[in-house]
Amino acid sequence: MLNSKDITKFSLFIIIQLSLVNFASHLGAVNGSATTEEFLVKNLKVILKANTSNEIISVQLYLKGGVLNLTEENQGIEEFIFNSATLTDRKYADKSWNKILQGTGSGLGSISEKNFTVISLQCTKQYFDQMWEVFTDYVMKNGFYDERTEIARERMLTKIRRQPDVPDVYIRKLAEEQFYKGHPYQLDPMGIEASISKIKMKDMQSYLKKNLKKTKLLLVVVGNLDKEVLRKKVSDTFGKISKGKYKPTFPDRVNHTRPNLKVVERDLPTNYILGLFSAPSPKNPDYYPMTIAIDILKWRLFEEIRTKRNLSYAPDAFLATNFANYGGVYATSVEPDSTIKIMLEELKKLRKEPVIEKDLRDRISMNLTRYYLSNESNSAQGQFLARFELSGLGWQQGEKMVENLRSVTAEDVKRVANQYFKNIQFIILGNPKLIDENLITLL
Repeated sequence: MLNSKDITKFSLFIIIQLSLVNFASHLGAVNGSATTEEFLVKNLKVILKANTSNEIISVQLYLKGGVLNLTEENQGIEEFIFNSATLTDRKYADKSWNKILQGTGSGLGSISEKNFTVISLQCTKQYFDQMWEVFTDYVMKNGFYDERTEIARERMLTKIRRQPDVPDVYIRKLAEEQFYKGHPYQLDPMGIEASISKIKMKDMQSYLKKNLKKTKLLLVVVGNLDKEVLRKKVSDTFGKISKGKYKPTFPDRVNHTRPNLKVVERDLPTNYILGLFSAPSPKNPDYYPMTIAIDILKWRLFEEIRTKRNLSYAPDAFLATNFANYGGVYATSVEPDSTIKIMLEELKKLRKEPVIEKDLRDRISMNLTRYYLSNESNSAQGQFLARFELSGLGWQQGEKMVENLRSVTAEDVKRVANQYFKNIQFIILGNPKLIDENLITLL
């Protein structure tokens, strides 16, 4: 007879086995056992990944251009449009959003980023026909009404005004403003108080009419869906939009010629440290060695700052995915000088010393594991395809990501560290008396 300890071991064994089976099924979907293809529907490009491993369907409609579409006066307008939109179809107009979404277990919304705005639908296959109608109505038949528009405006303004109250949010905003100063990406896709306060309904209607063109849209669908079924649905809805003449353009790389450190005085229990530096975009071959270099840096910062010295709970290094891209280092600490010195020392070490081969292989393996896990969901797989397609490389390039990461060498890591780990733009929220501004000359 099994005792309680044996039962626990057996249960754990079963859980691990089931997890491995589940992981393997997702691994196959990410690696290409799910067929991915592209096709045009009346000049609108569609990417379909027919993932048959589950019954979830993810639909993502990308409006290209991002902040390159915007001006100082209308920044945030794309986010405002889809926050203000209402359903105009008679079948749905009298029903609340929550009632429709909760009744079908679906998700519908949008988000605006530096590179693009995306309108997303996620639902089960059972409700796809109904939710497709809701989705296309939301995008194509936007109804703007005074009451809903003003509610959306106040929500956006409240969020903007509260940014200084959340140090992590505020320091990222300040850091991006400093990093992108004088660059097209200095505009905020979420808007600023001055722009959101002045945008009118007629501005949104005019903007949508001008920008909702087939050449400016990309539709990505991941799920257990027949290609011809999707083709007909797209033809009957988005096929009615005019073609337009949009041709994608990409922003120049940000190039700082010297380091900078700006201290914003705040009465806080700790000091928030964030430094940004220019980094290769996803369309640059250097993106892969930089991905590994950042992963190694993150591991070393954790070891040196937290494990050995307990200066910060969660030091970090990261790499964004913007077309004019940046990498960064981050920490919170009551001893900001000591923390920044270690950051700079570790950045310098990666520039001067080749990474030990075993450490390199270990970090590549860890990175690949995170890559597979982060692409388990249909939604994440759609975002992954779109990122490569919108970058100009084509979604097919994403299928080479594992190969490209595995081919990174210690020499590659040292090369990109020397090329990009410099002229860091630091922002610090906290006590200026604890910070030596000459520190930035150490790198």
